[in-house]
Amino acid sequence: MGTDTPPVRAFAQGTGVLLQGVGMTLFLSTCCVCSLAGLWDPVASRAQVIERLGQGRPIGVTLGDLFHQPAKAGMMLMVMFMTVGGLAMAGFGLGLQSDRPRSAWWAFVTTVLMLVVLSLAGTGLWVDQASWAVRVWHGLLTLTVAVIVGFTWVALRQSLAHPPPPELVSAPDLDTDAKD
Repeated sequence: MGTDTPPVRAFAQGTGVLLQGVGMTLFLSTCCVCSLAGLWDPVASRAQVIERLGQGRPIGVTLGDLFHQPAKAGMMLMVMFMTVGGLAMAGFGLGLQSDRPRSAWWAFVTTVLMLVVLSLAGTGLWVDQASWAVRVWHGLLTLTVAVIVGFTWVALRQSLAHPPPPELVSAPDLDTDAKD
């Protein structure tokens, strides 16, 4: 039996796999929440839209409405940024798994930004009267992202201490076949 030593960036690669799984779960789950938005924010009927147009009132949600309804703003922030952030986590997780040098930085920055956005969204959700289901979902998301920030910090430190070799970064020259 040989004594195989693990790769020096094994934790970073494992964090990449974790980011891919959690990122795609966030992306798909918040897409589903977004598609169900009509349940808590029903679409105006045609008659209501025509009435609002006749009165000169805006159709839809304005920026001022979001200040008066912090729970709605918090939910919007949470759904929008967890969808985009989940997709970014999955992409940078793939980069971490395949030893791309800047992926550790971007994974860390992405998860920290997601935590900041979740904090802002939570302010709106907990100050205003959001449902308990949304508050629990927010709490679970915040806890998950906070743990992942720790994982990406360790992966970043490992990637900085043991950077990937340059031959992993360079792309092959595609014009060599045309010259022969």
